[in-house]
Amino acid sequence: MAAPAPVAAVAAPAAPSIAYSTLNAPADGYVVERDLGIVFGTAMGINTSGSLNIQKAMNKAVKAIEESRNQALAQLGQQAADRGANIVLGVTFDTEKQGAYAVVTCAGTACVVKAKPPPRPQAPGQ
Repeated sequence: MAAPAPVAAVAAPAAPSIAYSTLNAPADGYVVERDLGIVFGTAMGINTSGSLNIQKAMNKAVKAIEESRNQALAQLGQQAADRGANIVLGVTFDTEKQGAYAVVTCAGTACVVKAKPPPRPQAPGQ
């Protein structure tokens, strides 16, 4: 099985209070307050197309993988929310096809991030 490939952007139907990022660190202006550990989600989809039309079969296979990816991401988000996270960093996806089945796994690090405090003004002469 190939190593999971990072993705550019993640849109998820999972827990609404959870943000997702493929980056391993929060955006500028934010810091990780707590690392709550690895979270993951796994889902299996099946392509039941049975069609001899290649385009139809491909569309059904892609749809099955998309649905599995969304289910796996929802699981990941729920685990993160259960731990009190407000973001999952370093999100990766891995898809493995086995016959008519596609197994999608996603993983990341559940964290609590907060905005960096503004810098303190320095006294004159320092």
